[in-house]
Amino acid sequence: MLKIGIECHNLEGERFGVGQTLIQLLESLAKNSARFDLMTPEVEPQEAKNKFRFVLYFKKEIPKDAVLNNKIFEKKILRAPLLPPSFNIFYHILIPIAYFRDGLDGFFLPSYMIPAFFVGKSIVVLTNDVYYESHYGNLPFKYKIAYRIFSWLAAKRANKVLTISEFSQKELAKLYKIPADKISVITWGLNEKMRQLAKTAENIQKIKEIKQRIGIENKYILSVGQAFPRRKIKESMLAFEKIANRFPDFQYLVACIDKYNPPILNELTDKINKGLGRQAIIRTDYLPQDEVLYLFNNAELLLYISSHEAMGLPPMEALKCGLVPLVNDNNLTHEMLGDNAFFVKDIDDPNSIAKEMENALTNAPRREKIIKEGQIAMQKFSWQEHGKKLLELFKETFK
Repeated sequence: MLKIGIECHNLEGERFGVGQTLIQLLESLAKNSARFDLMTPEVEPQEAKNKFRFVLYFKKEIPKDAVLNNKIFEKKILRAPLLPPSFNIFYHILIPIAYFRDGLDGFFLPSYMIPAFFVGKSIVVLTNDVYYESHYGNLPFKYKIAYRIFSWLAAKRANKVLTISEFSQKELAKLYKIPADKISVITWGLNEKMRQLAKTAENIQKIKEIKQRIGIENKYILSVGQAFPRRKIKESMLAFEKIANRFPDFQYLVACIDKYNPPILNELTDKINKGLGRQAIIRTDYLPQDEVLYLFNNAELLLYISSHEAMGLPPMEALKCGLVPLVNDNNLTHEMLGDNAFFVKDIDDPNSIAKEMENALTNAPRREKIIKEGQIAMQKFSWQEHGKKLLELFKETFK
């Protein structure tokens, strides 16, 4: 029997990268729950040899997701008596204490860091984009310092580093000066809910309602996720401004939390819209995942033009929905997407982005080929397979 802790604070509140992938990872484990048993006195040692038990640790509250009630999971909130909930206390003090108090065989840490006082066995998720963001990005200073210190500790002290692409593995080995064989590559799966919807009256009405609420009048392109400067949202908005008059029935939905320091996207939106004399760009910080599904099924183009990613899920999920992506032309995007996208070579130049954006909106044969072949190519990215490979890594590392 292996008893494994999983740090789950990213499931609390609104979910972005880590939270969205972590809940799907837990769902993949739960779907295979027939292979697992809770640790009980009745289990014989031989029967328990390949069994798992997972203890999920939360900072403030346990979310309501039905999957968390699966019998393979035990849920705990870690709090210091008489103190308000604090991430630093939760992560750097209470997590290391829980490792020994709860008799764990290992800890799975998905948040790109290892606790300061952790001395047990661990597998830490780490990606190259976290390194670049903490060293060259516009994160607040305290977050940059935290990631620099505790991601570096994770690379050095974890028993295994888990990353999600061959490209990221090579980058991590070089950036943190660790052996490549310490880094295991297991690609994320894709959200099973993200798919091409049937054009039923119900789905058409749902899309219409979402568009009306947001302010989309007709056709649109979009960007989603957190708008770190490396994702070139500013450059994409300036590129759209250049072609907007040639596409007067198009709008650009920028559904991204502004991570520029200081924030710039709202002011830039107002400036561009005023110059164009219409609501050409629409800004919102966050879209629920179910609304993203409907919007992906109705959009004309997804812009996700990033200088540094470890995998880049939105373009892959877009392909599952029959939506064409426009991405950076680099080794990672070709590793993940093949040729199933439009590619920008100079991502710092709005003119270069605008030229490829126009091509992506007008090149009908290429669009049709990408949609057809891209949906087939994305079938290989399965959370079920990720879960199986992760269990093997747990056994190999924590046995």
